[in-house]
Order: sequence, then structure tokens, then C-alpha cells
Amino acid sequence: MRCAKERILVRPDVGRTSEGSPRRERNGRHINRCRHASGKLRNVPQSLIARERDQLHRQLVEDGALALREGVVTTADRASRASKRVSELLAASLCARVGLAGLSAHRKDVDAGKTFALLVRNFISNTLEGIVSSSKPWQVMEGGSIGRFAQYAHLDEIEHLSEQYPELRIYLGGDYLVGPDICVSRGPIPDSAFGDAVIESGEQLARSTFLRSGNNKLPVVHASVSCKWTLRSDRAQNARTEALNLIRNRKGRTPAICLVTAEPLPTRLASLADGTGDVDRVYHFALYELQDAVAKAVAENPNFAPQQVALDRMTKGLRLADISDLPFDLLI
Repeated sequence: MRCAKERILVRPDVGRTSEGSPRRERNGRHINRCRHASGKLRNVPQSLIARERDQLHRQLVEDGALALREGVVTTADRASRASKRVSELLAASLCARVGLAGLSAHRKDVDAGKTFALLVRNFISNTLEGIVSSSKPWQVMEGGSIGRFAQYAHLDEIEHLSEQYPELRIYLGGDYLVGPDICVSRGPIPDSAFGDAVIESGEQLARSTFLRSGNNKLPVVHASVSCKWTLRSDRAQNARTEALNLIRNRKGRTPAICLVTAEPLPTRLASLADGTGDVDRVYHFALYELQDAVAKAVAENPNFAPQQVALDRMTKGLRLADISDLPFDLLI
């Protein structure tokens, strides 16, 4: 499969260009060609979110996560014609938009899942850092044990006890210590940061909140982000189990529970996006391009129509969103 060689970056709303023309790279700067109210086209610098989104897509291709394995895109399920075709169309759209010639051959030394999680973490970190209204000192880090955080510190104590007394595992099980791919957290803050005379350290009030540094020294986890390169049934179930453990084993409020994926098949996305909301929302790494790819695939083969129906249901129901929505949702 080859992608367009011309270095023209199509707007994220692919196929909906009535408001402007494609943007081009000039001297390393990202430029949008947008139509002013006067009707004239003018150059507009690319936004932080658009720039970081483009960088995520570009790095996935350049680092070899999004590649061709024996002629099939690495996100595709070889057993599904719909998955293979949607993956091809989606990859072609991404390559053309970020100015890459095409996908390279898959390399055995590339772990697509780990690369995906690393790049998503960079995207979250860079966008949160750049949003002015994001006044909180967010820390975006690789997962590890959830017991590092204030709401779950008691789980480390349980783990130590179960190592001392192995029979405890019979009653407790061993799946209570969740290791998310990405954690967004913040540290506790001194009383002075809340404002003058809001709370005084000598008062016997607000002694349990994790946010006061006088009560707690551990970081407070604000969000858990699970990254799944694709969603086969076992991975979807694993993500659901992680979410339920975060909910059941917490002290205090539940962190935001998010999942980011590159799964191309809407009916597989529905395994998590539909239902009772085990995760707050599912985010696709390229939802706008996926919508166009699915529409094109259905136009070629009407048998793929159930994919369009599932995708429309999830997006209109606000259960599936683009990764560009994630930084803003994390501020809530």
C-alpha cells in the first residue's frame, strides 16, 4: 500500500473541506489554510492539539508500530475483511495527512503496544502542559503499581501482608493491584495554596482529604489511561477488569478511567464503548479518519454496513471520542 507523496496535510475533518483548504508545512511550521469571513484564504498557525495529534500519528508510522506485516496493516485482524480494508484506508489517510510516503515493513524488534502507550503518554503530557487553563501541576507517568497513590496506598499494605501470610491470597485473590499504562496525578498542596484564611493548619478540620499536604504526602491519581493497540475479546475484558478494580478498591473519589485504542473495527470498539460504562469513555487515536475510512469501505462493500451503524451509534451517544478530546476531558 502506498500513500500520497505530496506533503499536504489534510485537516482532521477529512472529507469536510468547505471551510478551508489543506494545510502545508513551510519551514517546519504547520500552517492551516482557512477561509476568513471576508471570503479570502489566510494562513493560520496549527493549534497545539492538532500539532500533537499529527506528531502522534507521524511517530506511530516512523517508529514502525503502524506498519505492514505481510501486506496487512498491523492494526488489522487478518481474519476479517472489514478490519483489513478499514485499516488500509485509515493508514492511507494518516500517511497523506502527515506527509509520509507510506507504511514500512513490520520489524520484529518493534512492540506496537509499548510504542503506542509511550506516544499516547507523550501526547497527554504535552497537551496538558500547554493548556493555559490547566493550572494544576499534572504529572503524567508510566503506570506501575497503583499502590503508589494516596487512594490506593492500602493495597501495598495488603500485598505485603499476603506475602507474609500466603493463605490471605485464598480470600483476597491477586488481582487487586492494578498497573495502568498511564497515570495522571498531582501532588498534595500546602494550605497556603488554597487562599488566605481558607483553612488553618492548627484547626482540627479537613484532616482526611488527600489534597492537603499536611494530611498526605503521596501523589493523588486523577486519571488512569489504559492503552490497547487493538481490541480483541481478551484485551477488552482485561481493560474492563482493570477499571472495575480501580472502582472497587479505592479510598475516596474514583479516578477518571479512560481507554485509548487504535482498533479499526467499530463492532470491536463497541465491546467497551457500549454497555454500562465500565470505563468513562473510549478514545480512538484517529476517530475522524476512522469515520471516513468506514464510510469509504461501506461504499465499496455494502456488507460492511453494520460497521457504519455501530460507529454512528457510539459517536452520537458520546461513548467514543477522538484522542483530541482526551486532554480536555482530563481537566474535568
